[in-house]
Amino acid sequence: MAAENHLLRLLDASALALLKPHMRTITVEHGELLHSSSSDIEFAYFPRSCIISVLATTEQGATAETSIVGREGMIGSSTIHGITTSFADSIVQVAGEAVRIPAAEVHRVGRDNDGFRKTVALFDLSLLAQSQQSTACQALHQVENRAARWLLQCRKRLGSNDIRLTQEFFGQMLGVQRTTINLVERTLQNAGLIQIGRGRISILDAEGLQDVACDCYDRIERRYEELLGPLE
Repeated sequence: MAAENHLLRLLDASALALLKPHMRTITVEHGELLHSSSSDIEFAYFPRSCIISVLATTEQGATAETSIVGREGMIGSSTIHGITTSFADSIVQVAGEAVRIPAAEVHRVGRDNDGFRKTVALFDLSLLAQSQQSTACQALHQVENRAARWLLQCRKRLGSNDIRLTQEFFGQMLGVQRTTINLVERTLQNAGLIQIGRGRISILDAEGLQDVACDCYDRIERRYEELLGPLE
């Protein structure tokens, strides 16, 4: 089961043997807070069929998405170094399954297994690249281009064209008002690129959507593949 997460699939038999007794496959729900910047990290999560948003929060309570993680990665990678302080909130964007491992066991196996430690380090580099590119994208590109890029990222991380997503949450992740995201969704739907349903967006034409997206999508995915190989 854990092999559906790309990071776990990359691990050798020795690392998996150390982790397997502590793995638990769970279902996470939309809007569920997995890590909070105000509390310690108890578990690391390796998504299988869900997507998790990493959010930076201000003292006033405003939030902004810095990155998204799906089947290509993990949440709570700092625990491999024994660091259990979360500097961001991690919230479930799309419900589904994830493999959960106690933070203490991630640290123990990371200390004892070079392969696991190296794999997590490479993922951290890819996540940093995503965060940096997303920051530039937010500042430089139009909302329609950003929306297309974001939907494609979700598609890649879910391995599916169907994304369970409310309009309100979509707008929050892009940092725009609901009226704006409604206009963007209608534009993409009228172009035959997506189909809007109740709490769901279906991607009909991924290649066409990529033509609308800015080059940030290619940059983010290319950097991941350079570090950890392509997602199957």
